[in-house]
Amino acid sequence: MKKIALYNRKGGVGKSTTTINLAHVYARQGLRVLVIDADDQASTTNGLGLTDDYDGKVLLDCLMEEHDPFYVPIEQVIVTCEYENGTIHLVPTRRSASPTGLTSQLGYEYRLSEELARLEEFFDICLIDCPGSTSALNPYARCALVAQDRIIMPVQMQKFSMDAVYTAPEELEEMKRYKADIHIAAFIPTMVSARSKGDVTTVEELNELGQEVGIPVLTTIPYILKIQSLQRESRPVIDHKSPATDAYLQLAEEVRAL
Repeated sequence: MKKIALYNRKGGVGKSTTTINLAHVYARQGLRVLVIDADDQASTTNGLGLTDDYDGKVLLDCLMEEHDPFYVPIEQVIVTCEYENGTIHLVPTRRSASPTGLTSQLGYEYRLSEELARLEEFFDICLIDCPGSTSALNPYARCALVAQDRIIMPVQMQKFSMDAVYTAPEELEEMKRYKADIHIAAFIPTMVSARSKGDVTTVEELNELGQEVGIPVLTTIPYILKIQSLQRESRPVIDHKSPATDAYLQLAEEVRAL
């Protein structure tokens, strides 16, 4: 099972949207897909059809110490989301399930990795949606970054998102005490408007940076006007014929090849 973490401390850059659409592409290809919603905003959970009033077990429950009376094995947290063209298995989260209490557990950073180790033979790919608007100090982010095999970084073509690109190596350096080989495997330009000179210029900047530091820049994901209505209906972008659909199909192949 390949474990891909979608990480950027800046929120609103397309991590959840990218996670959801990659999951749908892989499911439609017949792969056994596991999605971990490690963002306490629960956008991926909602985007895969679970509502805000979902009261089942969530990610936090399987990250507790095994002797904790509230601990639940990850196998009992997984929700099966059936679609016409494939199946996605989801470890959901809930906004009210704050991960801050995990910090009282010694070695909690390894808990997700330990839980996923039992699932290695049951899934082909695992996509982990990391929290935004935080740093690697977020407990969910720490667990995700220790568990991952590859980190890919969605980057919106705006200043604050690009600022996060430049500060990410410093954030990840702090995580090397838990996982020695931790680095960004690729960048993904997201929500790019071909009509925006600023967007085009920023894509060029990201490509130049990628060449300089040896990090590939994957397929650009164009912005589509219909994105918000699709999200409200819990439908992936690939259900809507647009350049973004073709981009996600290409991106899925590139991510698998990392």
